[in-house]
Amino acid sequence: MQKNVVRTLFSAIAAGTLFSISAASMADSATASASSDITLSFTPTIEITRVDNLTITDPTLGTDAVGTEDFCVGGLGFSTYSITFDSNDGENDTEFTLTDGTNNVPYSVGFDNSISGSFETVTIGDALTGKTRNIASCGSSDNARFQITVANSDWETATVLNGTTYTDTLLITVASE
Repeated sequence: MQKNVVRTLFSAIAAGTLFSISAASMADSATASASSDITLSFTPTIEITRVDNLTITDPTLGTDAVGTEDFCVGGLGFSTYSITFDSNDGENDTEFTLTDGTNNVPYSVGFDNSISGSFETVTIGDALTGKTRNIASCGSSDNARFQITVANSDWETATVLNGTTYTDTLLITVASE
């Protein structure tokens, strides 16, 4: 009988040990994990706003006729952009010109990537590159400007007639880099 008690006691201890080992193993195997890769993806966007028509009226004799227009360039997904100025009057222009349909008056364009700096000379159709994007969304503020200059030697000529209107359409294109 003593053998049976020892065997029963041993069996009970062994079963208890196995049960606690199994419970510990089950507790460890009840955990799981997973992972998720997070990606932010969007298409770069660029905008140009508040480019208004520019009228230069009655320049002072002996001076260049000058007009400036402030506007905004903004966007997301890029740090620099290029800007190109073209004449969009239906002609295949190689230079900026105002016309009355018969006579042409050349003009020059300058660009400033702020509203208080100096103007960089623009060549028709050539992109100015590496311009810093200053703002994500234009809202109601301007951050760039262009300047139109008609040299007095070009507008004070016999072919430029008083009372005649000379026009051109300036096309401004911005592209993210």
